[in-house]
Amino acid sequence: MNKSMFANPPLITIGISESVSNIGNWVTMMAVYAMLIFGGNGGVVESSGVFVAGLLPIFVFSPVAGWLCDHYDRKWLMVISESLSGLVISGLIFTDRIELIYAILALQAVFISIMIPARRASVPDIVDKDSLPKANAFLEQLAGIVKIVAPMLAGLVLTIMNPHIAIILDIVTFALSALILTRLPSLPPRDESQSSNLTDVPSVESKTWSVLKSSTPLRLLFVSIFLAIFIIIGFDVLSPIYVRDVLAGDQKFFGFAVGSIGLGTVVASLLLMLRKKERSPWLDLLSGLFMLGNIVFVMAIATLIPNLTLIRILILISCFVGGIGNGLMLIQVNTLLQLLSPPSMLGRMGGVFQSTAVAAQLLGLLVAPLLVPGILSMGQYFGLASLAVIALIIFTVANLRKPSFKLKIAQANAK
Repeated sequence: MNKSMFANPPLITIGISESVSNIGNWVTMMAVYAMLIFGGNGGVVESSGVFVAGLLPIFVFSPVAGWLCDHYDRKWLMVISESLSGLVISGLIFTDRIELIYAILALQAVFISIMIPARRASVPDIVDKDSLPKANAFLEQLAGIVKIVAPMLAGLVLTIMNPHIAIILDIVTFALSALILTRLPSLPPRDESQSSNLTDVPSVESKTWSVLKSSTPLRLLFVSIFLAIFIIIGFDVLSPIYVRDVLAGDQKFFGFAVGSIGLGTVVASLLLMLRKKERSPWLDLLSGLFMLGNIVFVMAIATLIPNLTLIRILILISCFVGGIGNGLMLIQVNTLLQLLSPPSMLGRMGGVFQSTAVAAQLLGLLVAPLLVPGILSMGQYFGLASLAVIALIIFTVANLRKPSFKLKIAQANAK
């Protein structure tokens, strides 16, 4: 563990706030699944609907949220985001209608779209450039710990508590998170004149698309993550159905599987925080993608194994390994985005990146229900996804090895 992380009160404040909020988010997610999937007759369409309701507003509003983060105090943007999210989510207490559930999740997503770029843009203001990987790893470690505990806790809570009552826990966590964030110092936007040349962009006044056009590393990051999310999103969409139909499990096993991913994420963050030798974030990103892809591979071959106990063990192990990969990717994607973006435009770049990631999720959400189960079985779908992960790794490595890409990185490091 890096002691300097604990000597940074603003970083600790953001980490605690996010952890508290994420616990409540997992309770709400499991409660929604309990209402629509495990406690009802919902299938792939209903599961996809939950994701679409939460993602479509983020896709639309993230660029606006990024602009806000570059022009207003990020501290108060985060406080407002958490406060309004808690207010909106309280509507789930009073309804079982699926269309209202979708509407509430969609409205909450509007306010969540502000929180993500605001937090990402705040980290470079509270730690120095060389500490960014460890700071991102520290925050991801806390998120991983929550991911271990919260899904399991939520699964157990929902066995003894009505899903509507469980939502109250999420409202409380949003309020606590907002209160904790008020302890942050002011995080005003960066002056354009204070930006350092971290990319090969000729002027920090360039618009977001000009930044992407001028920066080969940023373009590769955007394209690689878009394709990775599009390939892997089927796991998120189909996993509750897979647990119910293939593994004969319920929300408790689903919670343990998600917790295994969280445990892997904690291990990944520890590895990065304790690492002595510097390593390219790109190598971590590729390693993470390979390990994350093992989940869809195991889910493909598990459908061919008749022993239910063995299948469950394999799934939990693959989730742990995939969690390590997920952690490496999340940490180093944030690091690369923070290092490659002009500081005064980090909010906008984060907003556009968030929209790009959500676009990949939405596209995957549309494809998965069209293919499964009408055209492909779950095993066939995940088998194709495994091959696609391998193809993406080859594509990214090929681009990293191009002389033009190496030149861009050398120029960025020299500035």
